[in-house]
Amino acid sequence: MRGWTFLLAGLIIWAVHFFALYAIASIFLTTPLARGLTILVTLMCLSLGGLLFARTLRTDMPASMDAWMRAIALCGLGLSAIAILWQALPALLV
Repeated sequence: MRGWTFLLAGLIIWAVHFFALYAIASIFLTTPLARGLTILVTLMCLSLGGLLFARTLRTDMPASMDAWMRAIALCGLGLSAIAILWQALPALLV
């Protein structure tokens, strides 16, 4: 079960960020509060992803299958960080 948690952690963070930004945009539209909340949610999700990235790197996994799972988990966390920044970019540029 722990392996699935590491494998899906990046995608779960990305989904939470996506739905949070969707809710913020639906409720507050283009107000300055929406931009502030977008920045706050983005920073929280990126910090959680960074924390999980560091924890995944630090974990000792001896078997080759575990090394493969670690590589996939790190790629998922990296992809989610890029996607989170990409989703927050319109609110940060305007």
